[in-house]
Amino acid sequence: MCPSIVLSKIDRNKLVVTQANKLAEASYTMTLEEKRIVLLLLSLVRRDDKDFKTYRIPITDIRDYLGLRTNKLYDDIKRVAEALLSRVLHIPEEGEGWLKVGWVSSARYVPKGYRGAEMACLDLSFSPEMKPYLLELKAHFSSYMLQNVAGLRSFYSIRLYEILKSRRRLKTVSFKVPELRKILKAETKYHNYKDFRNRVILIAQNELAEKTDLAFEYSEARRGRKVVSIRFDIRDNVASKPPRSVIPQTKPAARPANDNQPPLLPPSEADKERERLYNEALGEGEQNGVRQSVMRGLLGRYEPAHVLENIELARRRHLAAKGKNVNLPGLTVAAITGDFVAEDRAKRQEAEARSEAKAQAKAEQEIEDVAREEARIARRRNINAKLQALPKAKLKALRNAFAKEVKAGKHGAILAAGFAERGWKAPGVENFFRIFAAPRLGVDFAPIAGNRGEE
Repeated sequence: MCPSIVLSKIDRNKLVVTQANKLAEASYTMTLEEKRIVLLLLSLVRRDDKDFKTYRIPITDIRDYLGLRTNKLYDDIKRVAEALLSRVLHIPEEGEGWLKVGWVSSARYVPKGYRGAEMACLDLSFSPEMKPYLLELKAHFSSYMLQNVAGLRSFYSIRLYEILKSRRRLKTVSFKVPELRKILKAETKYHNYKDFRNRVILIAQNELAEKTDLAFEYSEARRGRKVVSIRFDIRDNVASKPPRSVIPQTKPAARPANDNQPPLLPPSEADKERERLYNEALGEGEQNGVRQSVMRGLLGRYEPAHVLENIELARRRHLAAKGKNVNLPGLTVAAITGDFVAEDRAKRQEAEARSEAKAQAKAEQEIEDVAREEARIARRRNINAKLQALPKAKLKALRNAFAKEVKAGKHGAILAAGFAERGWKAPGVENFFRIFAAPRLGVDFAPIAGNRGEE
């Protein structure tokens, strides 16, 4: 029987996550809830363990840890457990090798009283194939306190923290944009680079600076106007603080005279940019007729870039209504909360996919047409060469046999009428003769479908 791990009795400030660096840069996706469960499991593994254990966690502690506030707690726990069982990560291995493996091999709900459980619990076990990346690690691994990422609200923020933590000693790391998108499994979700930067990089930069022991600045390398790679400059975060982009509305309290805390860090360029976007979104929303108090509430829930994009879309839709009774303030709020931009983007991508499929079909048809034409020319040259090589007597006999069939109507009334009027100079006669002669000379000269007589 596995002992129960009661989180409320554990000093979470002492829980440490240790994993191989390859695992930090593995490619996978999951929800924030699922990631936090995985992090908790990782923190319960000891690097010098010889084998994995089954970890039993009380349901009520999972509820408190994930912050679940619902009357369907057990349904939610079941949903998270089933999702974890389906999550697969892609780990690069030596050469061009790779491993695809699930995070957990089993998840079992244990009701109170069953197998000695003092309360309802969830048993979770890691997949055995994960051992080289979590157990008996001697080199190429990184460790961090679980509390450093416990407050992060974005899955991508946690993933970037892990990636940069594994490269902390190098102080800098660069990724090609497609490579980073692949690692974060954001290839399709944020196809547009501006969205990827705003929703992933900038949010992670602010969250890490505010809540973790790590911070970073980044720079973009371009080829023309396109961003092709991102360089991260990693540093220790010596003072955590709420990001300036939050724009506090109250004056901060004076610092006590005996306060030995280091001064707040100067705002990063990302902080300044986010603050600018916040103020811009506030003003643009008011221009659309949305009250400032409502805008501040929306900006507390959504990123400024998201708000701005949807404000602009609402404005365009309002103009396109051409005098119809469309309420612009209401449309603006609906666009922001419903993310009409993402909806439009999905429609555009679907239209682009249809257009690409149509273009691909056209290109394939053109290739097929060229191949058909080349085959037609090759067949014609072949039969012509065969006919020219025939002795005159055999060629005459072959032509007489064909003429007899034409007159008898075996090749159609139109050809028979033309032959009766103009003989061998009638349209199509020579082409039909080649088709007639080909099998008698051992030549594959089957006509192309729909083009009989046009050889």
